[in-house]
Amino acid sequence: MVKVVLADDEPLALTLLQHMIDWKRFGLTLSGCAKNGDELYEMVLTFQPEIVITDIRMPGKSGLEIIAKTLEAGMPTHFIIISSHTSFEYARKAIQLGAEDFLPKPVSRAELVKTLKLVLEKLKMPEHKEESYRKLIQTAKGYIDLNFDKHLTLDSVASHVYVSPSYFSTLFKKETGVNFSEYVTNVRMENAKRLLDDAEYTVAQISEMVGYRDAKHFSSVFQKYYQVSPAQYRK
Repeated sequence: MVKVVLADDEPLALTLLQHMIDWKRFGLTLSGCAKNGDELYEMVLTFQPEIVITDIRMPGKSGLEIIAKTLEAGMPTHFIIISSHTSFEYARKAIQLGAEDFLPKPVSRAELVKTLKLVLEKLKMPEHKEESYRKLIQTAKGYIDLNFDKHLTLDSVASHVYVSPSYFSTLFKKETGVNFSEYVTNVRMENAKRLLDDAEYTVAQISEMVGYRDAKHFSSVFQKYYQVSPAQYRK
């Protein structure tokens, strides 16, 4: 039987969810019901369910944190998010972290059954965990690509995707073939080269625009990267 854990901090919503589905009919067994994020995470670690149906914002750990921590622990759990917080940002982050679907409250039985059937089909395929890893790294890369002009650290980007820095560092290298700092430098140098083609900006301005507060350091990195200084490249 496929194990399922439910979580919602609203008692009525949790009770409705428990009785909405004929679990046995779908080959599912209800392993536990959690009333907050911390309780849910304990149940995930204890029961190692194949499916978790959870609210996204609860006391304790959020649904987003639990998705990331479960992935970090190496468990190929499938998450279905149910929430009254239907903002695009929550939905986008949940899907990027590997959630199967984001269903707004009050959830309809038909929508939940449809999603459960899709998850049960996926459970027959072994690629889910690798797909989740790729999604997490794509999210991180997208964040770097949009924020290369800011002060980026391994810790800050790992925090953005809700995983520990050590796990993120190892996974990033495995999935991209380069370490975190190399990737950030690559992005900054490619953008610096593009900006140098525009005579509107000085080298010092471009240095700031690609995340270097020290123009001399920027020039040194650019020289090492392209074997010419920014000024020489411009000529």
